[in-house]
Amino acid sequence: MNIVFVVNNKNNRLAKLLPGFYHYCKQISMGNVQFVFTERKKHAIELAKQAAENGCDYLVSVGGDGTLHEVVNGVLQSELPANKYPVIGLLPHGSANDFARTAGISNSIEKLIEMIRSNTTQKIDLGKIILQQTQEIRYFINIAGVGLGPEVAQKLERSSSVLGPGFNYFKHIIKGLLSYVKKEVSCTSSTWQWEGRLLQMAVANGRFHGNGICTAPDARLTNGQFQVVIYGDLSIWDYLKNFQKLKKGVKINLPQVSYHDANELSLKSHEPCGIEADGEYVGLVPATISVLPEAISFLMSPNVP
Repeated sequence: MNIVFVVNNKNNRLAKLLPGFYHYCKQISMGNVQFVFTERKKHAIELAKQAAENGCDYLVSVGGDGTLHEVVNGVLQSELPANKYPVIGLLPHGSANDFARTAGISNSIEKLIEMIRSNTTQKIDLGKIILQQTQEIRYFINIAGVGLGPEVAQKLERSSSVLGPGFNYFKHIIKGLLSYVKKEVSCTSSTWQWEGRLLQMAVANGRFHGNGICTAPDARLTNGQFQVVIYGDLSIWDYLKNFQKLKKGVKINLPQVSYHDANELSLKSHEPCGIEADGEYVGLVPATISVLPEAISFLMSPNVP
């Protein structure tokens, strides 16, 4: 058995945890275990692609949603057929761990190794984004955002906060709400269409984003479709009034907010309007976003919907 851990140890933030990981893996008889470390943005894509093509059985992302996003993209960019992909796992040790919230995954290496030993996996869906201007393809495991979200993602990349990631996310969301100019966007699926001034759209495979905001309470990782949540011409006041509802996963009952299901979307805008995937900025509309049903095997309980 070959297990590869792709570790984001930015600013040595896992210094206290890594020795324990090494020690635990040495104590157990699990075959070949390797730790590889990211050195720059998108490096996890390269490391995951190489590990997959070298024949690893389990590929574990150690970090946050951004690291997991890169690991998933590395596997799907590999030369392997889908039935040869490694099982992907996660140790959530990042500034945001929103996918872990949906999937019910803890940051315990003991629990992770137990899942490997028992082959506790579930086939889950992924999202696929095709940017029409460049034909670039990007995959996502959690949520893709259109509108305000990509601008917040870009600002978060360039910032840090001594008060923690939760405060940092909230600060940039509020700053974005105050400064963002809503774009005219059209969104078309096979069964519905929406057009108007857009604050934010979430194309959701998972339920949480923005460090614990349950934007898409009906999203499921295994049902072959997205929950699409559209905040149209919503004011900052209405957003703030409903923020605690969002944290609790309660749907907002306002005419500017709508909830839809879709397995494929076409997005267009006459204005520059960004897209982010799993908190990572990827590019501009126009784009198509589609579901890849049961695209990967993931180390998680089969009881998670």
